[in-house]
Amino acid sequence: MKLILLLPLSAAALLATEPAVKCDALAAKSFGEEVKIHSASLVAAKANLPEHCDVRGVIWPEAKFAIKLPTVWNDRFQMVGNGGTAGTISIGAVDAALRKGFAASSTDTGHDAAKEPLASFAYVTPENPNGLRKLKDFAYLSVHETAVLSKQVIEAYYGRAPKYSYWVGCSTGGRQGMQEAQRYPEDFNGLVIGAPGLYLTGNVMRRHWVGQSQLGDGAIPVEKLPLLAKLVYEKCDAVDGLQDGIIDDPRRCVFKPSRDVPKCAAADSPDCFTAGQIESLAKIYGGPRNSKGKQLFPGEPVGSESLWSDNLVGPMKTVLPRSESQMKMAILDPPPGPSWSYTMFNFDTDPPRTLKAAAELNPRNPDLSPLKIRGGKIIQYSGWADQQVNPFPGIEYYETVSKRLGNGPTRDFYRLFMVPGMFHCNGGPGCSTVDWLGAVMEWVENGKAPAQLMGSHMEDGKATRTRPMCPYPQVAKYNGAGSIDEAQNFTCK
Repeated sequence: MKLILLLPLSAAALLATEPAVKCDALAAKSFGEEVKIHSASLVAAKANLPEHCDVRGVIWPEAKFAIKLPTVWNDRFQMVGNGGTAGTISIGAVDAALRKGFAASSTDTGHDAAKEPLASFAYVTPENPNGLRKLKDFAYLSVHETAVLSKQVIEAYYGRAPKYSYWVGCSTGGRQGMQEAQRYPEDFNGLVIGAPGLYLTGNVMRRHWVGQSQLGDGAIPVEKLPLLAKLVYEKCDAVDGLQDGIIDDPRRCVFKPSRDVPKCAAADSPDCFTAGQIESLAKIYGGPRNSKGKQLFPGEPVGSESLWSDNLVGPMKTVLPRSESQMKMAILDPPPGPSWSYTMFNFDTDPPRTLKAAAELNPRNPDLSPLKIRGGKIIQYSGWADQQVNPFPGIEYYETVSKRLGNGPTRDFYRLFMVPGMFHCNGGPGCSTVDWLGAVMEWVENGKAPAQLMGSHMEDGKATRTRPMCPYPQVAKYNGAGSIDEAQNFTCK
C-alpha cells in the first residue's frame, strides 16, 4: 500500500491580481437594499498577513460580515464557519485562508455575543422583536446571504468570479456546512464538514439528561475521571486487535459500569464508584430515554472520559449553561424564558416541543441529489472520542443518504471519515491532523476522490504517529509487521 500525499492546492496558482476597482470604492458600491458596507480599506502586508482589501458591513437585520480579498489571489473563495452559539466573526479562520491566497469571509450569524450572550438573541421581547429572524439567521440564512454577497464583492473587486468556492467549518461550522449542502447546493463546490451538530436539538436534550444525572448522589467527581478513562481503555483499547492507546470504534466495546468499574463497599473514596455514580454512568453511556424506555438520543461513546469535566460532569461551566440557554430561549415551543432550568426538562412531554426549532436548526434532509447533480463534493469527519458533539447522528445521516441514493452514487460525491481517538474537531490520542481542505479541492478540481488520507498525531510541532484515514465504513487495519506509528504499515479494509 502506498499513501499519496496531497499537493498543496490551497496555496497554488497565486498570482498578483490587478483589481478592477480600488478597494475603497467598494464602500460606495450598492449590493442590494439589505446590505450596508461600513468600510473597505486596503491593508498593507504584515509579518503574518499579505496585503489585502478588508470589507466590513452588515446584512439586515444584524448579520455582520468580514470579507478579505488578497492582492495575490488564487482565484478561489473560502467561507469559514462559527463555533458554539456564534455571535462573533471568525477572523482567525478568515486570516488563515487569506494567508493561503483565498478570498475569504465569515459572518457573526446575525447577533453580537457580547450584547446577547448564549441563545438570548433568539428570545423575542419588546427590546428584541427580531428574535425569530435572528434564530433563522443563526440556523442557516446569514451564512447563505454572506456567501452570495461575498461572491458579488469578489467579482466586483477582481472583475471576475472565483473559479471554485469552498466551505470549511467544524462543530457549529459543520452544521452550517450541511445546511448549505441541503438548502443552497449552488453556494459551494466543495464542503469540509467537521463534527457537525446535525441533531442540535437532540444534542442539547442529551446534555440536560446528563446534567440531571449529576444531581444528588449521582454526581461524579472530576477527580475520578482519570480512573474511569483508565478502566475504559483497559477494557476497549485492544478490542480492535491492537493495543495502541486508541479505541478504533467504540461500538465494538461493551462497557458496563455495573460490571466494569470498582464498587465502593462502604463510604465513597477516590478508587471506587458509589451505587449512585454507577447509575449515573449507565445513564450517560445509555443516552436519554422517556419513562417508557424509548431511546430519544444516542448515549455517549466510550473514549472521551478524560475531557468530561468540561462537558458532562463536574461544574459543567461551559456546555450545560449554553445548552440550557438554547433550550429555554430558542428550542422549546413556546420558549419558557430566563427563569426555566435544565432540571425542569421533562423527557416525556418536552421532546415534542422541540420539533418546530428542529426544522430550522437540524440539517437532516437526506436528499443531497441537487448538490450531487451540480458536481458538489462533501468531506465530513468526526472524532470517535468527541466529548461535545455525539458522533452517532452524523453516521446515521450518512447511512440514510447512502440508502436513499445508493452506496456507490453517494461515495461519488460524499465521504465520511471517522477519526479514532480524536476529540471535538481535533486533539486527543488519535491522528487528528489531516488536510481535509486539500482533499476536497483535489476531488473538486482534479476528480481525485479521497480513497484514504494521511492523519498525523502532532506533539510540539512534530508528527509522532501517522495513520491512514479511511472512508467510512472502512477502518485502518495493522498489517502485522513494522512500527504501529507509521501509516505505511496499515491498510484500509
